[in-house]
Amino acid sequence: MKKISLFLAFILILSLFVSGQNVSAAVTPTTEAPSTEIATTEVPTTEVPSTEAVSTEAVSTEAPTTEIPSTEAPTTEVATTETVSTEAPTTEIPTTEVATTEAPAQVTFVPDTTTEKEVTILHTNDIHGRLDAEPGRVIGMAKVKTVKEQEQPTLMLDSGDAFQGLPLSNYSKGEDMAKAMNAVGYDAMTVGNHEFDFGFEQAMHYKDLLNFPIISSNIYKDGKSVYAPSTIVEKDGIKFGIIGVTTPETATKTHPNNIVGVTFLDPLASVTAEMEKLKGQVDSFIILSHLGIDTATKEIWRSSYLADQLAANKSFQNDSIVLLDGHSHSVIEHGMVNGNTLLAQTGTALANIGKVTYTLDGSKLEAKMITEAETANLVGDAEINAIVNDAKTKFNTLTSEVVFRNPVTLQGEREYVRTMETNLGNAIADAMEKYAQTGFAARGDFAVTNGGGIRASIEGNKDVTMGDIIKVLPFGNRISQIQVSGQNVQAMFEHALSATVVEKNGKTGLDANGGFLQVSESVRVHFDLSKPAGERVYGIEIYDPALKQFVPLDMNKIYNVTTNDFTAAGGDGYTMLGGAREEGPSLDVVFANYLKTADMTKYETTEPIRIMPGDAASYVPPVVSTEEPATTEEPATTEEPATTEEPATTEEPATTEEPATTEEPATTEEPATTEEPATTEEPATTEEPATTEEPATTEEPATTEEPATTEVPSIETPTKEVQQPAAVMTTSTPSPAAHTKEVTSTEKEEGLPTTGEHQGAPIAAGGSLLAGAYMVYRNRKAA
Repeated sequence: MKKISLFLAFILILSLFVSGQNVSAAVTPTTEAPSTEIATTEVPTTEVPSTEAVSTEAVSTEAPTTEIPSTEAPTTEVATTETVSTEAPTTEIPTTEVATTEAPAQVTFVPDTTTEKEVTILHTNDIHGRLDAEPGRVIGMAKVKTVKEQEQPTLMLDSGDAFQGLPLSNYSKGEDMAKAMNAVGYDAMTVGNHEFDFGFEQAMHYKDLLNFPIISSNIYKDGKSVYAPSTIVEKDGIKFGIIGVTTPETATKTHPNNIVGVTFLDPLASVTAEMEKLKGQVDSFIILSHLGIDTATKEIWRSSYLADQLAANKSFQNDSIVLLDGHSHSVIEHGMVNGNTLLAQTGTALANIGKVTYTLDGSKLEAKMITEAETANLVGDAEINAIVNDAKTKFNTLTSEVVFRNPVTLQGEREYVRTMETNLGNAIADAMEKYAQTGFAARGDFAVTNGGGIRASIEGNKDVTMGDIIKVLPFGNRISQIQVSGQNVQAMFEHALSATVVEKNGKTGLDANGGFLQVSESVRVHFDLSKPAGERVYGIEIYDPALKQFVPLDMNKIYNVTTNDFTAAGGDGYTMLGGAREEGPSLDVVFANYLKTADMTKYETTEPIRIMPGDAASYVPPVVSTEEPATTEEPATTEEPATTEEPATTEEPATTEEPATTEEPATTEEPATTEEPATTEEPATTEEPATTEEPATTEEPATTEEPATTEVPSIETPTKEVQQPAAVMTTSTPSPAAHTKEVTSTEKEEGLPTTGEHQGAPIAAGGSLLAGAYMVYRNRKAA
């Protein structure tokens, strides 16, 4: 009996001890190695746009790189509702029912009669207010109508930037141009960045002024599409799905006050989404893109990128796709063909009319130009000539208004403004510099403008009208701002002063050169004519408003240089310039506004005080009162602390989106700074695969607080578990790290929650041990 009791006691003690270990083991978490199908989200290279339809794969639905605005979510739904709004002409067809008809895409090519039928399109872009013809330069709107009547095209289309440009069109805010385009008989146009130059309301008003659709698929305001994204036009039994898209560079290429609350979504995603909606309803796709092919433009915003991506998209491989482009003012004479896709652009200012001929089956895809020279002997349409003449009459009346009383003669004759500093050049550059203090995202450091753009003088002691100012600046050039390194500023002035040295009237000077730069009061340039071209500039000084003095040019600093759009783009041989630029209103408007309040007495001198010839040997650079003038110069003018600089109005905060998009609209928000309050997850993304919250990492050793909650007070644990995107929270344990290190049972338990059963197991075992010992003792005593 004693032996039996002892045996039973031993069995009891052993079983209880083993059960305690099992309880411990039962709580250990399974570290299944999950990982990941997250990666599929990046598939749509169209990262920027939020337009879910992106490249059609379901992937697009994820919070797709909601780059610019958090408002993009509503992209697709809003877009569909807009289509019908303005497209009275045959657009009521493409409403919302599209989605269900995606599958039968090839239906388009069933009718043999349409696939072989030849389609002809006449197209224009970047007309920029060229209402009237100019022999040798501009075709003019009346002759556009004549060409259309001769060619009898299937469609007449425009790719944006039609209304702003020459003063003749600007003075009616583009309304006379709208009348002329109606008379020509356009079928559709897209929205260019300069359609916003006369304000957002006027940009919306064009929808009422035009008797054809003005469309864009990627412009949103406060989360809602502001234009119809597309229209369907039926001609000759063929249904054309015409989609518009506008450059996101608009954020920096019109005045920011004109686009407060407006965002520009990713072009490829927006266009692809709209094509998916129209697929099955149309026989051919035409994209009216105001994107351009400039290399300074972000690649994913270029029309060439859009064309290549559409050509590679298998969903549309059986469709002939025509992209009619604008914005970069490029002449693509015979178009750019990539498979089933043709990209064409005509240049600018109605120097050409584009002609595209193609068949739906893709057997023909051709582009050519109708040049101004070919239209020289044509007679313009009488109706449009009447519109143009009426515009001229109104313009002359409007421009007769007195702007200011001028006390001093301002020199603008060719032999002066192209060879030396003049007081008129100074006044124009000063007007530009003043605008740049609040008109761009960052305050301008100084301004320059090419002498070749100044075409007349302004007499003194007389009233000056707007017409007088337009004679001085007749080209409709826009004020622009670019970033230029100190090294390129040096090269710019060397180029400006590189003309041949000649003798006139017994004086040595530079020969006439349209690229000679007139400069603002915040810059001084010293040069030596005895030196060879390219080595003449020996001193450049920039005014530092913080130090209240001129300081030497810093070759390593980046300067905000205000100029005109012609020079900014590299005109007159300024190849060291170019790149991304911001744009504002036309120079004539900037100059007129300045003259209304300017102190003209400072322009009474005719002596050079800004572009100064001299001798390098006798030059004494300014003495700087502090070691680092460059770093403190920006803050100078206290009134414009970077963010509020745009006409100090409260809407300025909206300008913060400009830079983005600039690029934009798509890059800066990605880091989830605004949307993910749990910012800790961002950092986690980089370490996700390695550390994860598995206690295996060294910093968690046996700290009792860790098991307390799943997020663990130590920084990394919370980050890791949050980072697992919704799909699998438990996948946080990165398989490799968790499995390769064989941890002891105590190490395993460190990361576990301290549940009652886990903590009580050893206690139960201990109690059982004592009970068993007592039974043994009792049996022995009884014996």
